[in-house]
Amino acid sequence: MKKNEFKLAGISWKIVDSDMPDLGCALPDTSTILLNNKLKGQERDVTLLHEVVHAILFTMGEREHDERFVEGFAQLLYQYETQKV
Repeated sequence: MKKNEFKLAGISWKIVDSDMPDLGCALPDTSTILLNNKLKGQERDVTLLHEVVHAILFTMGEREHDERFVEGFAQLLYQYETQKV
């Protein structure tokens, strides 16, 4: 699988850099995550995880997402990911 793709429940999601004004967004109808192409380093990594959390929630059938929960989850997931050996 390419670095800009991942699967959830057998569905391939694409990660696409975009010149969008927002930091990122998850589009469940096309299984696409858009990321602002100006993001770099930790800011890009955390934004990607934030959108992956949205993708997971969409995959679970959840359409209403609490942004505070999603951001907190993404921040903690980033901390976990940066400590793995």
